[in-house]
Amino acid sequence: MSRLCKMPSVTGYVLAGMLIGPSVFAVLPRELGLELESVKVLGLGIIAMIIGGELEIPRIKLLGKCIFWITPIQVLMTGVIVFAGMFWFGKMPLPHALLLGAMATATAPATPVAIIREYRAKGPFTSTLMSIIAIDDAACIILFGLVSAAASVMLNGTAFTLAAVWHPFLELFGSVLLGVGTAFLLILILRYVKDKQQRLVLLIGFIMLNSGIAQALEYSPLLTNMVSGFVIANVYSKPASLLAIFNDIELPIFILFFTLAGLSLHLDILTANWQLALLYIVVRSIGKVGGISLGAHIGGASIEVKKYLGFAMLSKAGVTIGLLLLVQSRFPGIAGVITAVELAAVTVFEIIGPGITRYALFASGEAGKASPAGEPMTN
Repeated sequence: MSRLCKMPSVTGYVLAGMLIGPSVFAVLPRELGLELESVKVLGLGIIAMIIGGELEIPRIKLLGKCIFWITPIQVLMTGVIVFAGMFWFGKMPLPHALLLGAMATATAPATPVAIIREYRAKGPFTSTLMSIIAIDDAACIILFGLVSAAASVMLNGTAFTLAAVWHPFLELFGSVLLGVGTAFLLILILRYVKDKQQRLVLLIGFIMLNSGIAQALEYSPLLTNMVSGFVIANVYSKPASLLAIFNDIELPIFILFFTLAGLSLHLDILTANWQLALLYIVVRSIGKVGGISLGAHIGGASIEVKKYLGFAMLSKAGVTIGLLLLVQSRFPGIAGVITAVELAAVTVFEIIGPGITRYALFASGEAGKASPAGEPMTN
């Protein structure tokens, strides 16, 4: 059905999950998503490792100036514009607006990766998108940590301590060290495992291991698996053939992942908070698209990156949910309002995000440039 409507398959999976979920026909309970949390963890881990596997150092060097201008500018511009919009136009208290501004900078990696794989996109635009998604979420974690420390002072009257500021950097460094360590261990074991199916089982096991240890240590499972993918891409002798093993299982994993994502959408929260949610969606979109366009101009990026990259980075889900859990534990007094706005925005961006990303890939001219296996097509 999604293909007949010229929509990405991801949109169909999300809508199917929403229709059979409690928001519409209630065929399946929302609790099913909690029971199948391991599927979500595996899906996000595979996506993170695929992103890391795209970050080959020679490719990053070619895009370096562009990437390192776009990322900080779009993060800061998105955060500031969302903060200003929610504070002045949404009339939200200062701590609320600050936290929403920091959380708005997160981009869900799952949707862009799934759309790139479905439409076999390949080229400088696609490489820039994958690189910035990886760096963007690291920057978001750091910004959220700093802002949450400031919000804690305002709400709880606690002192602004060095420990509170240091925590996001500890999460980042811990995730990097864990990802590097497990990647080298995986590469070592791969010397003795040659069978393709056994390698697939080994990769899945290491993704779950990364995610489990990261969660236990309060690190980021997403960043940990991205770093592992990055190390494999730049250290292992044949990274493309290794990560291509995921091609055999990614379709059913993506179907389950995005259907469960649709199952967890909250139409009731969206309708109850539509005014604040609409404002948030508008100002976040302005910040993302405007910030990326400005950074691309300063960094001397291609015209395709300047015009379309921002649209490919509007999706919002995975990292946001993780940050919401932190808000609920650290700021229970205001968590209800923050959660309502964020979940309403996630609902909208999960539905419209895949289609907008598809538009960006086709407008950039890079859709269909890779073979089904992910290698360049030959004429």
